[in-house]
Amino acid sequence: MEVKIFTKILRPKVGFLPKSDTATDHGLEGDINLWLATQPNIKIENITQSQSGGSFQPSTIVVSIWYK
Repeated sequence: MEVKIFTKILRPKVGFLPKSDTATDHGLEGDINLWLATQPNIKIENITQSQSGGSFQPSTIVVSIWYK
């Protein structure tokens, strides 16, 4: 089994109130979809996601795709 890890650091919030209700992944979904499109013969076994940071620190999102 192999794993492909995608990481993206999100822009920190300025102030306590968000200026927009629009959430963004800063291109992470596009990166994952592009990689998947170039891997037509794999079998995905598991996908995990985690996030750290937030509040006063930038959030970091990590997506791990386990495949054969």
